[in-house]
Amino acid sequence: MPIIEFLEQSAPVFFPKSDYKIVKYLDLTKFMSLIQNNSLFFCRLDKLEDKFEGTTSRPNREARINYLQNIAKSNYLDIPLSDEDILSKVDDNYELERSLKPLTCVNCWNKNVNESAALWKIYSSFTNGIMLKSSIKKLKKSLESTVEEIQLSEIKYLNYSIDMMPDGNTNYPVIHKHVCYSYEEEIRLIFMKNPEFGFFYDWNKEKIQEGQNLKVDLDIMIDEIIISPYAPNWFFELVKDISYNYKLDKPIKKSELSFE
Repeated sequence: MPIIEFLEQSAPVFFPKSDYKIVKYLDLTKFMSLIQNNSLFFCRLDKLEDKFEGTTSRPNREARINYLQNIAKSNYLDIPLSDEDILSKVDDNYELERSLKPLTCVNCWNKNVNESAALWKIYSSFTNGIMLKSSIKKLKKSLESTVEEIQLSEIKYLNYSIDMMPDGNTNYPVIHKHVCYSYEEEIRLIFMKNPEFGFFYDWNKEKIQEGQNLKVDLDIMIDEIIISPYAPNWFFELVKDISYNYKLDKPIKKSELSFE
C-alpha cells in the first residue's frame, strides 16, 4: 500500500510539499539487517531515548485544565466537575498518550543539505558508519508494495516548556519533537500497530520486540551509499562486498568529510 497522502479527513501530518534529498545514517549491523530482510525497521516510540516522544507539551496540559475549568464554571454539564475530576480527566488523556507509544512505530530520515558530523557520531560512527542517500519521491515509491498503511511527515520542533502544540489528535505528539533535536531536520515514516484489545499489543510474542520490519524496495529507495569519514579501506571494501553479494548495485563513495 502506498504511503498515505494527507487529506483533510486523515490524521494530521506535515506531509512534504516537494521532492527533496534525504539521508539515513546507520551502523553496519543495521545496514546488514536492512539488506538481508529487504525491510526498514520501525522502532517503537517508547524505545527511543527521547522521553518527550509521543507526549504533548506543558502548555497543552495547562490549556486542557483551563478548558475544563471554564466548562465547569459555565454549568454546561449536568454533573459538576470538581478540581479533582478535572485533573483526573487531564491525566487520563496523558495516560492515553503513554498507551499509544508502544503501538506507534517510526523510521527516521534526515533532510540532506550537507553531511552532519553530529549525525555521523550519534547514529553511526566516524570510523564504521554508513549513510544512505535517497529522496522523498524515491522513499514513497519504494514502499508502494508494502501492505501496511504508512504515514510520512516532516517533524516540527518546539520547546516543551513554553510552546503550545496543536491539540485534538493523537498524531500531533508523534509529528513534533523537542527543539533540542532540531539539528536532525527529521523526516519520519509512521506505522501504527493494531492493538489486540484496548490500546495494548503483546510484543513479547514477536521475534523482534522493539518494533517491526516493513518491506521496502531497496533498489528504488537507495541512490548512493556513503562511507563514514575516517573509515579504513577494509571497511569500504567490506561494504562493497556485502552490497555485491546481496545484488545491491549502487554507487559506494567515501564521505565528503574524508581527507582522501
